[in-house]
Amino acid sequence: MKTATQLTRKTATWMIAALLLTSLLGVASVKAQAAADPNTVALWHLDEVLPDGYREITPDATGQNPGILIHAPAAPELVEGKFGKAMSFDGDNGVYVPIRFLVGFPPSPEPIYIPVSTSLDIPKEVKIEAWINVQGFKNVTYNNIVVKCTRTDASSENVTRIFGIAVKAGIPQNGYTVPTGALSGYVYTDTDGFNEIVTTEPVVPIGEWIHVAFTRTNTGMHLYVNGAEKTVKAIYGTQNPQGDMINGTEVYLGHDAEVIIDEVRISNLTPELQTVASQIDIGPNLLVAVIGVAAIFAVAWLLRRVVQMWVIRSRA
Repeated sequence: MKTATQLTRKTATWMIAALLLTSLLGVASVKAQAAADPNTVALWHLDEVLPDGYREITPDATGQNPGILIHAPAAPELVEGKFGKAMSFDGDNGVYVPIRFLVGFPPSPEPIYIPVSTSLDIPKEVKIEAWINVQGFKNVTYNNIVVKCTRTDASSENVTRIFGIAVKAGIPQNGYTVPTGALSGYVYTDTDGFNEIVTTEPVVPIGEWIHVAFTRTNTGMHLYVNGAEKTVKAIYGTQNPQGDMINGTEVYLGHDAEVIIDEVRISNLTPELQTVASQIDIGPNLLVAVIGVAAIFAVAWLLRRVVQMWVIRSRA
């Protein structure tokens, strides 16, 4: 016959195993979902808004990069899209996706960052694509569809664009007359700095759904509309910049644009070359897993102590 001590130990072992299995299955589920397309690091369908504590978010299908709705003063609205629902931006609001938080206090000589979800740090080859329906051209240099940027202090003026795709409102740049309705794509690299291309002709109509894409590959930067590559001109830097794209602190969708956006996808075309810094990720799912594992070990330690104390008292 088994003793009470053996039964207690067996129960504790099964409880620990069940907790570990639950945690591992949760992490495996997230990884399986993200692995459906190994190059996709973010996919926002922009067809739902979910409450998340004091804020509202729109999910990322990979589970890594949920977007936080920016109320300025109103939040982006869900409307009829190209595929089901989409998100309508009024030129002031947007969606914010944190990559890493900048620690602002206490002050330090060099910026201090806390990683949140760094899968969007892509060093070599990137693809950005979306369905857009432009409602009007806002009189700013960049009517942003997607922009990844970084900041080195808490000032909103100290922001560097790293990669992105935007629509142009006809504002001249660097001595070049940019056509109204031109499409823009750009990257910032550690060797060549900021580089931007624009289409030489207007390619973005008002009130019509089109698919837009920007790529930076080993052949340079390219822009596409409805799958067809467009003729471009480099207005900053070169069309084929060298070096790695630098890391960032955040991504914005729809900022400074009067546009309806659907199905935004960012792909890392060379995931095997992801930087070490980009692999440090304590995003929402991994953070939950870490907390869960910590809780499991805490429970295991407590159960072990209970068993030990029971044994001691049984022998007393």
